[in-house]
Amino acid sequence: MNNIDRLLEILNEQANLIDQLNTRSEFRYKSTEKLVLDYGKPFLKKVKPPFKGEPKSCFENCYKALWDYPNLNYCEGFAIDDDLNLAVSHAWLVNNSLEVIDPTWIGKKYKGSTYFGVIFNREFVMEMAEITKSYGILDSDYRNRHLLKREGFPPHALLTKKTIDAL
Repeated sequence: MNNIDRLLEILNEQANLIDQLNTRSEFRYKSTEKLVLDYGKPFLKKVKPPFKGEPKSCFENCYKALWDYPNLNYCEGFAIDDDLNLAVSHAWLVNNSLEVIDPTWIGKKYKGSTYFGVIFNREFVMEMAEITKSYGILDSDYRNRHLLKREGFPPHALLTKKTIDAL
């Protein structure tokens, strides 16, 4: 099984388990995994990043990069590599060709890195950082009354390939 199939299998298992366990929630999405599965896409091609971020600081690394690299787009979702059997909440960047630029997972340790997630509109990233006082969007949803899990992403939140091509 390739890494994208493994990642999707893990995300679906986690989402289904949380849906079964969380019987009291009235939210549209009971888990971040389900939210990302519904809106996300796979990102399979990775290119060398133009800078190296701090280890274990993916959300901060990618947020701060938006200021220095206006041609890159901010993504969040889940990732695995050849040795990781757990879908890790992660942030990365993509260029206009939708190639992954990951300033956090660099080197042989992260062989076979595979990503599934969403591309956020730059203004939405800034808006959420202001509201939540945090770098990450998905993991900080609780700081915004779980609005994303309650309602899904607002129309202005996400970029599509069509929007990126127009940039």
